[in-house]
Amino acid sequence: MITRDLSNSQRIKRRSLILAAVKSAFTLVVCGKLYYLQIKNKSKYGKLSDLNRTKVKILYPERGTIFDNMGNPIAANRSDFQLNIFREKKELINRYVSKLKNIIYFSRRDYEELKKNIKTKDLSDFIVIKKNLTWEELEIFELVSNKFPFSFITKEKVRSYENNLIFSHVLGYVGYKKDLKEQKLNNLKFGISGIEKTFDKKLLGTDGWIKLETNSKGRIKKELNKKIAIPGENINTSLIAPLQEKAYSLLSEIRGAAVVIDCKTGGVNCMVSTPSFDNDEFSNGVSSQKWNRLVIDESNPLLNRCVSGLYSPGSTYKLLTALFVLEKMGFNKNTKYFCPGFVEFGNRKFHCWKKEGHKSLDLSEAIKKSCDCYFYNLAKNINIDDLSSFSNQFSIGKLTDIDMPDESGGLMPDSKWKKKNRGEKWQRGETLNTVIGQGFTLSTPLQITLMTARIASGKNLQPKILKRNRYFFENINVSEENLDFIRNSMLRVVNEFEGTAFRSRLQSGLKMAGKTGTSQVRRITKEERESGVLKNEELAYKLRDHSLFTGYAPYDNPRFAITVVAEHMGNGSKVAAPISKKIIDFALRSFS
Repeated sequence: MITRDLSNSQRIKRRSLILAAVKSAFTLVVCGKLYYLQIKNKSKYGKLSDLNRTKVKILYPERGTIFDNMGNPIAANRSDFQLNIFREKKELINRYVSKLKNIIYFSRRDYEELKKNIKTKDLSDFIVIKKNLTWEELEIFELVSNKFPFSFITKEKVRSYENNLIFSHVLGYVGYKKDLKEQKLNNLKFGISGIEKTFDKKLLGTDGWIKLETNSKGRIKKELNKKIAIPGENINTSLIAPLQEKAYSLLSEIRGAAVVIDCKTGGVNCMVSTPSFDNDEFSNGVSSQKWNRLVIDESNPLLNRCVSGLYSPGSTYKLLTALFVLEKMGFNKNTKYFCPGFVEFGNRKFHCWKKEGHKSLDLSEAIKKSCDCYFYNLAKNINIDDLSSFSNQFSIGKLTDIDMPDESGGLMPDSKWKKKNRGEKWQRGETLNTVIGQGFTLSTPLQITLMTARIASGKNLQPKILKRNRYFFENINVSEENLDFIRNSMLRVVNEFEGTAFRSRLQSGLKMAGKTGTSQVRRITKEERESGVLKNEELAYKLRDHSLFTGYAPYDNPRFAITVVAEHMGNGSKVAAPISKKIIDFALRSFS
């Protein structure tokens, strides 16, 4: 009995020792694990815990506002309510979207953007599911938001253009840059065209961030830390919004352009190109289908015709030809030539626009009536290289260096250009086409306006969109006597009977000076000359002449210089001149 009790006692002791050993080993394992987690890997797991508890939201800067010359905002920002989800919960997105599409509209563009947002990683812990939520969508989502944990609404500031069609080319638009290799701010938009592109660094601002504490259900509890985003700078332009609106209303049914420059400051008061496009739609994200339609549209609505459209300047260029022969060749302005309707040179006939001719006339009358034959006779003694160099002083064939992207320099040909680009010598007969603004010569509406502004002011004006508070321009290297002669001839064009723009004279008592132009886009054959030249309205649209007018007002104290180009609308006196008159008349009555 005693032996059995002793045996049981020993067994119990052994079991106790084994149990104690097991407990000790378990305790050591637990303590070791705790040491490993809390001491040795404190930094790693502390960060993971903190990441589960906190989220970082990027604060995008509010883009600077763009103002017109009168202090009116022409590019501002609006509130945009966006639906977001935690990046770590992106596996929930498909399920959420399938449920939400009954209460929130998702376009094809929205789906495309969502796919991009899911794939792209940036500094934010949030993925944007849907932008541009309407008030109705916001209200409905708030009612059912408890069914969509880890998702919430944020309020952002996005670009907005009130007069989106009227200012689209000059303002441009914002969007994402595709060429950025490491885009740390996935939803940051940059200036893509127009003023938005030129002054992007000023307008952009600096981003910030906010650190938020969340609970296990994905709800934001409080704000832990914050770096405030710095808004972009505001900029003031020389544009005059009502003048821009007036010009657009007159050109809205025409393919063309209108440019107005202040003859005192060089500021661009108006820059309209038609047809236009909706830059507000572009800033919010235009669909690939819409983009493709715009790209293939034969009317080319994406082209800023004011700075990138190239046109033969037509008879507007005669102003420079006349000024050149007076200034550089000592030509006697009273010299008369007889215009029978054509001039023979070599084995060719060069025709005047007036079939029966203008009879005998001097230089001023030739400008007033836009006689081609008079200028053909001048061309016989003109050296093309000298004329080209002189024309560059007035911006023809040369960049104006305006603060706008994508400006074209145009083309003012000379003998070197012909040899380099055509592999041929310059032919004297080509000078006859050049002096009337045809042939190889190409200009933008901005260049023609600047030419006129320099003639009107006698100053080497430099055009700028950005508003200048101080300005100084040197005199152009041309005698005031010769400039006055050209100005007076331009006055006669608009204000004297038989002047090509007589029907477009101002009725306000102020005088406008100007020059019409008809830019020919097709070659008229000898056979057509003999049978009778077809009228513009008898031709296919693309074969019709462009209508041009350039001028300035008031004549005795130049304030506004203007150029209007109306594509395929015929004679400059019929369309471009009347439109110019209405724009100038509005400008003088409202802003002089």
